[in-house]
Amino acid sequence: MDKTVHFFFVILLLLGFVGPADALDVIYPEDGTYFTGSSFLIVKCGDNPVVEGVTVEINGLKSGLLDISSPEYKAAFADFLILEAGFSVGENNIKVESFVNGKQVAKASANVFYLDDPYAIPPNEYRPYIMHTPPKESLCSPCHNMQPSSSQITATSADKNPCGECHSRMLNKKYVHGPAGVFKCIECHDPVSKPSKYKVVAQGADVCNGCHVGKVKEFQNNKFVHGPVAVGMCEVCHDSHASDYRGQLHGEVNAVCLNCHEGLNVNMHFTTGVGKGHPVAGYPDPSQSGRQLSCVSCHNPHGGASRVFFDKTVTSAMMICQRCHKK
Repeated sequence: MDKTVHFFFVILLLLGFVGPADALDVIYPEDGTYFTGSSFLIVKCGDNPVVEGVTVEINGLKSGLLDISSPEYKAAFADFLILEAGFSVGENNIKVESFVNGKQVAKASANVFYLDDPYAIPPNEYRPYIMHTPPKESLCSPCHNMQPSSSQITATSADKNPCGECHSRMLNKKYVHGPAGVFKCIECHDPVSKPSKYKVVAQGADVCNGCHVGKVKEFQNNKFVHGPVAVGMCEVCHDSHASDYRGQLHGEVNAVCLNCHEGLNVNMHFTTGVGKGHPVAGYPDPSQSGRQLSCVSCHNPHGGASRVFFDKTVTSAMMICQRCHKK
């Protein structure tokens, strides 16, 4: 190549007029990861050249051209595409293409696994998605405060606490865990953990037990302890942030129980003398005013004085029947 031509080529390359466009990258969810609770898709489109439009294809369904060229869009989101994708439960294939002047300039893809069930186990080839690493935080830092001060990270409202910028939607539920409701996130999450920030400060019940001292004493007084409680797996049944179900359960009481006790025939779970199954749902609970019959009408989900965890100090079926049937 002529030296003069070579010189001008290098200058143009340095100025950004020649060469490949910035890489199109699926930031969230990242290729090869599994995730839960969020259906957002975040793509970095690149600004060399400035991308004008994007198409998104998920599991074979392709969008039209999404216009991201307006000054208003660029001012709000720069070169990011952020949308709610509506992922299917299980494996999802994402394909993204970017366009300038109607011509494709880059494409990217990602295979991810979406979980909507806290009991589900993803395939081995998928790793958990981890957000708060230095490379990922650097992508967000132009718009978000990724290095909050101690006063900022302990602020008690979503508009003042930086965590609230992205995570406040997880609290839009009927029942909210106390610390989460006032954004005391660092009660459970370590802001200086490494290699990723905000790891939980301890594992399993060791996190919960720091505050729920009364429950710990209650469990210790039980002669028989329910398996998940015995091994400190509180989050098998409870959501640590918020839930639409009493007790911050992951679902209705009976649904939570049957996730593990799936072989149980609730229609014939307990029979009367004529063989008719006792109802376990659909009727008021005589022993608990304002509640419906459920598994916990008779059983304490944490433990009890009997092998089948009858509520309180009840040790026999006859005793549990007499709580409602006074005759």
